[in-house]
Amino acid sequence: MNIANRHVRGALLITAAMFVFSSIGPFVRTIALPVSVIICITSGMSALFLLAWFVCRGGLGQLDIRGHRRWLLVSAACIFGNVFCYYHAYRMTTMANAVITHYTAPVFAALLAPLMLREQWERVTGIALLISMAGLLLLAGDVSLGRPHMAGTALGMVSGLFYGISIVVGKRLVSRYRPPVIMFYQCMLVSGLALPLAAPGPWAMTAGTLTVLCAYAVVVGLLAAGLYLQGLRHVEAQHAGILAYSELLFVVLLGVLLGETPGVRVVAGGLLIALSGWVVLLAESRRS
Repeated sequence: MNIANRHVRGALLITAAMFVFSSIGPFVRTIALPVSVIICITSGMSALFLLAWFVCRGGLGQLDIRGHRRWLLVSAACIFGNVFCYYHAYRMTTMANAVITHYTAPVFAALLAPLMLREQWERVTGIALLISMAGLLLLAGDVSLGRPHMAGTALGMVSGLFYGISIVVGKRLVSRYRPPVIMFYQCMLVSGLALPLAAPGPWAMTAGTLTVLCAYAVVVGLLAAGLYLQGLRHVEAQHAGILAYSELLFVVLLGVLLGETPGVRVVAGGLLIALSGWVVLLAESRRS
């Protein structure tokens, strides 16, 4: 496979990961547990599954990460902060506010990539960002302003910042470690960070809930994260953030499959996000 094809494959892998991530909503809605508990248990399960995988393959030696521990810690802290703040933003403000502020992440990633990774800023990045942000505004609908929404909107913005940093740090990590190694430490650390918040309770666990959590850990924690990190190895960090907008497009399509009828604004927003992804895909295909 030539270099250009690797870049295109990377972009498609990230898009596939976003397709899987779009299932988070239905998962979370069926789990009647606090956010911190969901994060702690699913991340812990994912870490245990990965540890078992390394043991079975005799690959425990690959888990030696001397020299780069701080970046893995920063990555895990950003993932935890991103998910924790985003879920709580949903509970404290409107969906439009939460989504729009959360998806400022590609803007942060595009601004940070030249500083942290020495990526050259590309004009196509700015064009794709403008197109995707326009699509996001159409998809999210009306934004609610005022004091009642300040806390939720602020949390959404913080989640976007964490998300943007995690994209850039993730790009740095995939140049040094294989995705399963990164995922193991991310899941273990995220679970540890969530534990103090999850432990006090009260909350109850049923066999059905445990099954759903296990499925979440495999589908989202392992499959989606693995696809994303594998794709990130071959895609510019500033482009990876824009490709993340495809998650919103898949959420809309999932709603259609569940019987929802999208309005004109939703269709237009989805088309703009698809267009921004196509612009990035073309840019990646031209990279040498």
